[in-house]
Amino acid sequence: MMQPVRRHLLMLALASSAAAGLAACGDGPTPSPSVGRPAMDPSGEPYPLPTGGQIDMPASWTTTPGPAGGPQLVRSVSGQGQIVVWQYQRTEPLPTSRRNLRNTRRSLRNAITARDPNFKFTAALLRRVPQPAVEIAGLGTLAGARRSIRSLHVYADGRETVVDCIGPVTDSAAFNTTVCEPVLDSLTLG
Repeated sequence: MMQPVRRHLLMLALASSAAAGLAACGDGPTPSPSVGRPAMDPSGEPYPLPTGGQIDMPASWTTTPGPAGGPQLVRSVSGQGQIVVWQYQRTEPLPTSRRNLRNTRRSLRNAITARDPNFKFTAALLRRVPQPAVEIAGLGTLAGARRSIRSLHVYADGRETVVDCIGPVTDSAAFNTTVCEPVLDSLTLG
């Protein structure tokens, strides 16, 4: 399996559980994390990516840049919803052909199932426009809670850019249509 994919899946699993611990750093009392329904905000506010390109994050969500030099580029949060953009430099050839993308999709599915045996896949799509990509969608467990997860892996410019759109299982169809689709469709790479 590709090293960046393993690292991404580990980071995804740790991100939800570590977010509460990281929020405790700094001055003053730590506010309680919001566990409510995310704002179903389809409006996009362009967020420039440090490596070029941009993504439109929901305007009413709280958006923060990732730590400097790390794979996390940006995180946007509202209630139980979060959108996280990761980027990994790749040294091996990127998947470009349909065959390579099918193999990459198989590797992603195997890695997800190994990490979360109860993950329920609802889609595992190959995309080729504008760049080669694999999109995985389903219901998984993050930090002990069931979540609706869409993860888009785009392969271009020697990098794997990953956009995770994570929301509550309740209203997952509305969340995917109203929030995830506009965000994922807005991604451009520089």
